[in-house]
Amino acid sequence: MAQDKHTIYIDIDDEITAIIDKVTNAPGKIVALVLPKRATVLQSIVNMKLLKKSALSSKKSLVLITSEAGLMPLAGAVGLHVAKSLQSKPMIPLAPDHGDSDDAVISEDSDEPAIDPMTSVGVLAAGIDDDGTETIELDEADDADTAATPTDKSAKKSKFSVPNFERFRTSFFLAIVVVILLVVGWVFAGIVLPKANVVIKTDTSTTVSNISFTADTALKDLDVSKALVPAVQKEIKKTDTEKTTATGKKDTGAPSTGTITIKNCEDSNTRSVAAGTVFSAGGKNYTSNEAISLPAGTFSGGGSNCTTTSVSVGVTAADRGTSYNQDAGTYTSSSSALSGNFRISGSAMTGGTSNVVTVVNQDDIDAAVTKMAGRLDNAAKKELGTQLQTDELKALDETLIISPPVITSTPAVGAEATEVTITKVSTYTIVGVKQDYINELIKEDVGKKIDITKQGILDNGLTSATFRLTNRKSPTEALISMQTLVVAGPKLNAESIKNEIIGKKRGDAIKLISSKPGVKDVTISYSPFWVYSTPKAAKKITVTIDKPAVKKPAATSTSSTAP
Repeated sequence: MAQDKHTIYIDIDDEITAIIDKVTNAPGKIVALVLPKRATVLQSIVNMKLLKKSALSSKKSLVLITSEAGLMPLAGAVGLHVAKSLQSKPMIPLAPDHGDSDDAVISEDSDEPAIDPMTSVGVLAAGIDDDGTETIELDEADDADTAATPTDKSAKKSKFSVPNFERFRTSFFLAIVVVILLVVGWVFAGIVLPKANVVIKTDTSTTVSNISFTADTALKDLDVSKALVPAVQKEIKKTDTEKTTATGKKDTGAPSTGTITIKNCEDSNTRSVAAGTVFSAGGKNYTSNEAISLPAGTFSGGGSNCTTTSVSVGVTAADRGTSYNQDAGTYTSSSSALSGNFRISGSAMTGGTSNVVTVVNQDDIDAAVTKMAGRLDNAAKKELGTQLQTDELKALDETLIISPPVITSTPAVGAEATEVTITKVSTYTIVGVKQDYINELIKEDVGKKIDITKQGILDNGLTSATFRLTNRKSPTEALISMQTLVVAGPKLNAESIKNEIIGKKRGDAIKLISSKPGVKDVTISYSPFWVYSTPKAAKKITVTIDKPAVKKPAATSTSSTAP
């Protein structure tokens, strides 16, 4: 009868205990278990034996509906019936040959109902006729839902509990990962991330310090009492160039030439006329090519007639061009040797030609030099300052000396060219001193104005100090006046404070710092938000001693005499 048979569909995720519960609580005496493909739960001989034993104890006959070849030997080993479908005939597969092993087939001698191997499972399990009206193929079993009846829902707990070692192993490794994450999180949250920022406001005072000192490159040691500071001089050369268009004009043609004749009608003295003596006519000048001597003047007719012999000398035009070609005529000369009654005449001046070209003139060079004036001064000063800073020296900009530049032009003045390049080479020198030396001078000066037992210098104001060159005694020795605004306050050591508040709660740390002389206010902030005490590592603590803003003092006149 149909009520003595029952079909159960097994899901691929069902465990052996769940399957045993379903078999035990099934209402029929013959139970058909429809297994999905790749049902791993019954690929264990242990699970197969447990299933067989539970069927025997509940007096049920089991038939496994599967075509998995891997399950056949296991089913045969424990004596379970197997069918390929609900329409197929059940059979017990051949058991593997293990001799007299303890894993032998569980005896069939029990109260398990007999299964007719000639009857289909569908008929056995559900009372369906052999005409095949309801045949279940195993390929469709994967998507089947587990058949549930009111009896299944109210089933009792299984009598067998087999641990799932795969699930246990997964849970174990997950637990290890969770523990590691918790430890790492605790390290970051409690050690790596926590930080503290401490801001301390103090009672401070400002003092103007006026100092005059002599910076001298010849000194080796600092003399604070005499304000004598060893200095270092740096020197660099800077070359600047400027190109400009040549604007000069020059006639390169041939000069005119001719002859000048001179007759002494002045007195009875001989006269010497030097070479290069200038003779003029028609606004043009000609120079003699050689020196000549004029004989003394002679006269007849009671001195009314000049009978002196004339002397001739070759001349050349003072400039080139055809305009110097002139006809014969009378000439004059401004030479003192020819002052008086001298008769000077000239032949025709010929041979002058014109060829005007562009040349370099001095105005071109002067204009280029003007353009370059001061162009490299700032760069030179910066480079010198960098050199001094590298040596931990303070550059005294006021001592900068720029030597007269050396100017050259290519091509030179008067040379034919359309463009000229002017080169300017300047030498820059500057004096620098060690900042530590200046600090010592500031300490000496400020120490006379504050109580050094209670206060120390918080800011010497050197970065905003003003310097003035009072006297440049020599290129290597300079008298400098300096003015700076010094901030004095309580002596606090940031590193010592860090070590004192390590691990303390906010209130205790503030109380400890506030107890120090000169401290007005203390603010401590922690991060991240969950941190409520000072980190236990000094490097995680930042201590800032708040100082008031210092304005650069206005320059005041100082004495120009050496200290």
